[in-house]
Amino acid sequence: MVKTNRKMTELKKITVSRLAAVIKAQLVGSGDAEVCRVSAFDTAASDSVAFITDENLLKEIANCKAAAVIVKKKTDSPIPLLVVDNVERALIEALKQFMPPLAKPSAGVHKTAVVEAGAIVDASASVGAFAYIRTGAKIGERTVIGAGCKIGEGSIIGKDCRLEDNVVVYHNCTIGSNCIIGANTTIGATGFGYYFIDGQHRLIPHTGGVVIEDCVEIGANACVDRAKFSNTVIGAGTKIDNLVQIAHNVVIGKCCLIVAQAGIAGSCKLGNGVVLAAQAGLKDHITIEDGAQIGAQAGVINDIGPSKQVLGSPAINIKEFFRQVLMKQKLPEMSKQLKQLVKRVEELEASKNNS
Repeated sequence: MVKTNRKMTELKKITVSRLAAVIKAQLVGSGDAEVCRVSAFDTAASDSVAFITDENLLKEIANCKAAAVIVKKKTDSPIPLLVVDNVERALIEALKQFMPPLAKPSAGVHKTAVVEAGAIVDASASVGAFAYIRTGAKIGERTVIGAGCKIGEGSIIGKDCRLEDNVVVYHNCTIGSNCIIGANTTIGATGFGYYFIDGQHRLIPHTGGVVIEDCVEIGANACVDRAKFSNTVIGAGTKIDNLVQIAHNVVIGKCCLIVAQAGIAGSCKLGNGVVLAAQAGLKDHITIEDGAQIGAQAGVINDIGPSKQVLGSPAINIKEFFRQVLMKQKLPEMSKQLKQLVKRVEELEASKNNS
């Protein structure tokens, strides 16, 4: 067993009344209890604050063991309530209070990192151990480059970004300000494009780049390929989950949500506010217009209009999808009825022939 002298970090404790002030909640009941965590409604203990986003749980609030519950609607309760206009917003602020106090990276370049001549790293930025910054790259103010990251020639990273360990940014890519990129994600790899010539697949040169606008967040182990020409673009405010593949020449609008294992083929265009649920797949060269929602595991082969909701493979209107699901559930009984009808018709035909 490995021994360690590291002391367990003590959990931060604050009173319910103090938490109410932080999240701008109306406190109903006593605020004397101390809490050190946020917990789900059904697993909360006396040292935690719970929350309700499903109003159906209000009728069970007497069974909750939390010190207090964040709610949108005031109700009779033996437990103190923190009444807010928006539970999700309050939850974000509450969770921030109990974040583990991790050490903040210090400004400067780690002694094992390499910054090639011609690269520019702002003095307030942090470059971690064994990172490699190639010539012509620029790292903005207060940006954190994690251990083992590689930043290619001519790539530009803006202010207040955080690249977790082992992120790779290839050459001539641009990342805006206030972006977060998860560990082992790759930005700017050559896209998957080939021509079949003289009996073999030949790689098409990809001479474009990647542009990631401000306030984009990308999870771990995701890939954003560079364009054949022009740029692959990720719009401002878009959030991309782990294990997402974004192919060459894709243009994604602002404030989109792309969930885990989704795949977007080459030259697709997504408008603003588009949602791709987990494992959704998009055929190349299609357009998904503003506000459209693509359900989990949907296979999209045609353009989708604004604010449309689709599901299934091939993807169809969500109402039609569920209508077809209900029909399929009835197929065994319908098959049985059909056999009975066929048998009855055969009997009637036999009777007619014998008369």
